Amino acid sequence: MQTKQCFKAQQGFSLVELITASVLSLVLVAGVATIYMGSRQTYNARDELSTMQENARSAINALTKHLEHTGYTTSAHLPLAKPFYVQGDPVPVSKSCGGGANSLVINPADLAQTADDDTASGTGDTIGVLFYADAALGVDCSNEVVPPSCQAQEAPHPEYSRVYNSFYVGEVGGMPNLFCAGSRSSAATPVAEGVEAIQLAYGLDQNDDGTVDTYLDATAVKAANRWYQVRTIKAAVLVRSRDPVFNAAEARSYTLLETTYNRNDRYQRTVHTAVIYLRNLAVYDGGA
Repeated sequence: MQTKQCFKAQQGFSLVELITASVLSLVLVAGVATIYMGSRQTYNARDELSTMQENARSAINALTKHLEHTGYTTSAHLPLAKPFYVQGDPVPVSKSCGGGANSLVINPADLAQTADDDTASGTGDTIGVLFYADAALGVDCSNEVVPPSCQAQEAPHPEYSRVYNSFYVGEVGGMPNLFCAGSRSSAATPVAEGVEAIQLAYGLDQNDDGTVDTYLDATAVKAANRWYQVRTIKAAVLVRSRDPVFNAAEARSYTLLETTYNRNDRYQRTVHTAVIYLRNLAVYDGGA
């Protein structure tokens, strides 16, 4: 007796099922991609923010370290009419201190004078300061050492031992940087990456009671000839990310002291401020 076997014909997926499965797969892949891109953007933003904060610290530290030396006149209290190198002042000239060493500045053209720039599209203010070099303090903002023969103890004339430091914003390969130029530097040196603008205000002690009474910009201080009353410097810096962070351009405004900068791009930015005390200031006579 033969047993009759029945075979069921195999069936595949229908076209509707294939389309449905494909659509669901695409939705799933799109969801995963969206999550990945969002996570990546968040990571990039955090990474850029961390770098920006570090750059801001470098900028504030450099400004504080070197500007607080403003007006240092050594233990001998050498004469100094004003501790700022101001727009319109004569450009310093290097002189021989003997022993093959030159005083003052190697490249005077690199030094920036103290001046205001409040234009919204600009890079902000510039500042130039000076002090006397001696064995206790003989390094400029580029960490170059003043030769002993040009320091106050040995220089042929006190003027020969003056050290100039200046700060301003410039670019390196399209990236904004805070630059310093010092007496002994062969070229201006970038000290903090990503600094896009800087604004400065000067705190004046107008009644000589040891307390700052008002803050003025460089133009106002110069007009009143009150550089000898400056006791503090308020600095604000605008720091930009190295790379674009946002998916699309965003219009934002950033206020540094009383100057507003408008930006409309994909870069992330932060504002940082500090008050720098000029702890080495002597008492000046207010001369020119």
